[in-house]
Amino acid sequence: MKMPKPAVLCCGVVVGVILLLLVIFVALYFTLFRPRSPKVVATVVGTNISALNVFPPVLNLTVHVEVTVDNPNYASFRYADVLTVVRYHGDGVGQSVVPAGEIGARATQTIGAAVEVDTVKVAATPYFLPEAAVGVLPFETDTAVAGKAVVLGRFKISASSEVVCEVSVYWTRHNATSQCTSTVHIGK
Repeated sequence: MKMPKPAVLCCGVVVGVILLLLVIFVALYFTLFRPRSPKVVATVVGTNISALNVFPPVLNLTVHVEVTVDNPNYASFRYADVLTVVRYHGDGVGQSVVPAGEIGARATQTIGAAVEVDTVKVAATPYFLPEAAVGVLPFETDTAVAGKAVVLGRFKISASSEVVCEVSVYWTRHNATSQCTSTVHIGK
């Protein structure tokens, strides 16, 4: 049975339009809507030392950490709670949680956290007195950000980032230096 010419022409036009739309969608996806990893930069912006005594061991210390997230995607990025942990020789001595939020499409946002250090735990370690005598206390901050962007209301792009900072607190000068490294995972 042979199809009439108008039906064949109509089917050909429909198939052509579908193929054209598919090519346009694929081109847009790989150019404009391609998932890009968020850029995450963490810095220790300051430390507040309100008291330090060697005998008896007393330390009042607050570490201020800022995490800047740049979302290059054409979709908003929703992140879960941001957890920042401060460690002293591997032991957790403080943590802070910033509530979940959202970063707009192609926007940059800075998330700040202030972590109060548990001075009793720091002073109870065998490292405190020798390091306090030298004038440098080594801390490590670990900040984790995880979330997802939804592109075109359908495609979910998961991303997580962990930023680890080595912080040296110079208590005699009442300042600190830090060196940070970040790791970004897409699709986890």
